[in-house]
Amino acid sequence: MSSNKVFLITASTIIFISTLLSVDYFRLLSHHSDAEKSSDSEFQHWEVIPVVGAVGPESFTFDPSGDGPYTGVSDGRIIKWQEHERRWIDFAVTSPVRDGCDGSRGTEHICGRPLGLAFDENTGDLYIADAYLGLLVVGGYGGLATKVATQAQGVPFRFTNGLDIHPSNGVVYFTDSSSSYQRRYALYFSVNPTFLSFNECLLMKT
Repeated sequence: MSSNKVFLITASTIIFISTLLSVDYFRLLSHHSDAEKSSDSEFQHWEVIPVVGAVGPESFTFDPSGDGPYTGVSDGRIIKWQEHERRWIDFAVTSPVRDGCDGSRGTEHICGRPLGLAFDENTGDLYIADAYLGLLVVGGYGGLATKVATQAQGVPFRFTNGLDIHPSNGVVYFTDSSSSYQRRYALYFSVNPTFLSFNECLLMKT
């Protein structure tokens, strides 16, 4: 990221509901051909894929080649499903600290908690909204993610959450669910979200 980035800030809020339910598996739907469809459903096959050795898969995404899915789990890792091996592998982490990262809420602010995920179709980079560490990015080969933004207009992000990327212009849209409280205190506060967008030249709070 260039050191001479210009940051433009404006403000408003959007209605946002943060869902904090954790599940430990994926349900994948496979779309069959028209000839195979029944009158009841166009999805004829689904599969439960256990997430072994981790809990709380949150968002998921596929890379520009269609590989994956990728998902963030509660110990700060982003894992990737290897279809041909039928197993999950480590892909990236949002924090360099790995000791003691057991997935508990008490270590989330140290180990990271990746929530929103999306690949930039043009660059192959994976953008990550980490609840504690802000907006990050990692290259297509994974590893330790790099911080892109941790605050706007001098106000630190407290609960970076959902994320998506515009498919044509690469603008990253993400939410900060609270400007006051972190995710681990989410049961005790009312969500007051902010909607933001980012590209390589500016960060906008809208």
